[in-house]
Parts: sequence; structure tokens; C-alpha cells
Amino acid sequence: ERMAAERMAAERMAAERHSYEALEEGSLYALSEESLSMMAGGDRMVAERRAYEASRTEEEKAAFGRMLHHTMDLWYAHSAITVVLLTQLPDELPAGFDQSRTYDTRGWTTFERCSAELAKSYQLQVAKWKLVIDVADEGGCSQRRLPTTPARMAQLLAGCRFTNGADSATVLALYAQTATAVLGTVEKLSYQGLPLVRGDPWCSPSRLAEALNYCQRLRHLVLRGSRLGDDEVEELVAGLEGGALPALEALHLGANRFAARGTGACCALLRRGVAPQLQHLSLSFMPTLGDESAAALAAALATGSLPHKLAVDVSFCSLADEGAKAIAAALPLAGPSCNIICWFNQFGLAGQSAMLAALDAKHGPAFAHGTKVMSLFTFPF
Repeated sequence: ERMAAERMAAERMAAERHSYEALEEGSLYALSEESLSMMAGGDRMVAERRAYEASRTEEEKAAFGRMLHHTMDLWYAHSAITVVLLTQLPDELPAGFDQSRTYDTRGWTTFERCSAELAKSYQLQVAKWKLVIDVADEGGCSQRRLPTTPARMAQLLAGCRFTNGADSATVLALYAQTATAVLGTVEKLSYQGLPLVRGDPWCSPSRLAEALNYCQRLRHLVLRGSRLGDDEVEELVAGLEGGALPALEALHLGANRFAARGTGACCALLRRGVAPQLQHLSLSFMPTLGDESAAALAAALATGSLPHKLAVDVSFCSLADEGAKAIAAALPLAGPSCNIICWFNQFGLAGQSAMLAALDAKHGPAFAHGTKVMSLFTFPF
């Protein structure tokens, strides 16, 4: 009986320790006193919280409430803050610690990581470091995830462990508030170099589209070098809702792998009202874009339904004479300020002449038009 009593006491102490460890993640002040009192050691924790709150001034209480509900997410989600993830348990743990409660199975750490990945670019282009760093990763960074929408977060939290079931609803409500505010106000996102792979649970084109549907103020989106083929572009386009990206001005899709089908999907996206303010569409540095892609672009230009100030950059692609002439024939039918930039393609004098004549006719003669149609065959070397 004595041994049984000692074992029960040890189990009770371990349960209290686990409960308190979980509360240190942030839920101590998110839970109601009723929820706390139902936990192991709950009466003690309720008394501690009351004593602590009684020691604070009204100004301190107001500041704490403002932090919990309005600014706590800033430290994780701000686009200019580098976040370091401690995802691995230390080698030495307290006796009785539940090692199955890993970083990825905890609700609050899931909230913190997903918040950190909402509005951060893949990497800093000048400093070159990643903005989300996992110290347990041998390469010194982490596998980057695309932004998690509130609906996705609900699925993640359903598989996470909480000290009390009420925590899940608390964390989800806080995350929905954070995600909506952050994604709804971010103005620039760059995933340059981040592969977007169909079927990837964290970095698929469809997952990106889900997040972009929240981006009401996004002005610049960079997906350069993201390994987008025709299938990936179609998946991305299919996931964007009508009227999405209302403030987008520049979309960089260069250095990818798609061709005519992907080009047609991009144009169809613009024709159905997505990104109505778009002014710059970059399809440059793609040798996969040839005359068939030019024909798809020309067909869209000829409808006159693309954004009226749109400039399309198809420089350093594989357009030949037929593709250049197709675009030149469609340009007069496009919006009044539509423009084409096609440096260093593979068309010859016929293609150059057609493009130059179309640009001059639409916008008036200008020396700059000659540079826009400069071909790989312009120079003898």
C-alpha cells in the first residue's frame, strides 16, 4: 500500500509538472479560472494567478491585455524580424518529462511557427540569410513553409496536444486574427528560389493560392526561379478566387519552366478580374517561352481585357519572327497603355521591324522602342 501511495504521489507530481510546463507556453492567462481549476494542481495555479494579478497596477493590466490580444503576434509575424526556432528537445530533461510532446505536436509552438512564416520573404537578397532559422537543422535554416491560412491552422491544431481542450479554440481565434491582419496588409512577398511543388504539404502552388486570396494590399509578388512548370502554374491559377490580389502591381514569374499552357493560364487569370491593377508581368529568362507562348499572349492582348497599363516583359526568351509578329499584330487591340519588352530573343529583322512599328504606332515614335526589341542577332558577335 505504501508503494502504491508513493507511485500515485509521483504520478500526481508529474501531472502537475506537465500541466505547468504546458501553461508556460502562454495559455496560463488565456484559460479561464474554471478551466485551470479542473487541471492537476489547478487550485494552486489559480491562487498564483490571482496573487500575481492583484500585484499589478491598472496600467500594467491594460498593457498586458493589449499585448495578449493585439501585439503578441507582432514579434513572430513581422516581415523584418528573423525568427530562430528551437525545435529539438535538449539532451537533458527533468525526470518524468513527456518526450512525446515535441515541438510539432504542441499548439502554442505551432501557432508561433505559422505566425512567423506569414509575411516573411524566403530570404534577404542582400544579406543572404534565411528569415526563419531552425537551430536543429544541420544547414542552419529550416524547410520554409508557405503561409498557413486559418482553415489550414484549424486542421493543424486538431492534431496538436493541449493541456485543456479550451486552448485549441483560444489559439485558433488568435491565429485567425493574426493571419487576417498580417496577410491582409503585407505589400511585398518574395519566394524567389523556393521550389513550389505540386503535392507538397507545405510548399505547393495551391497552398500559395490559398494564402494569396487573403492579400488585399499586396503590391509586389516575386516567384522567380520557383520551378513553375505548366501544371504548377495552372494549379496556382485555379486556386485564386475572382477579385483576388486587388492591389497587385508587379508579378515576377521569370526564370521558371512553363511554356504556352502556363502563359495562357496567366493571361486567363488576368482576364477574369484577378490583379486588375497589374502594371508589370515579368516572364523573362525562360527559354521555354517560344512562338506558341507568344501566340497565347497575343490572343489575350487582342481581347483588350488585360489590365490597361500592363507591361509584359518577355526578354531573354526564345521568341522567333512568328511570335514577334503575332504580338505586334495584337498590340493595337490591347489596352491604351499596354506595352511589350522583348530584349534579346531569337527573332530577326522581320520580327524586330514588326514589333518596332507596333510600338511606335501605339505609343508614338521613341528611341526606347528600339532597345525594347533588341535581338540576340543585333550584334555580329
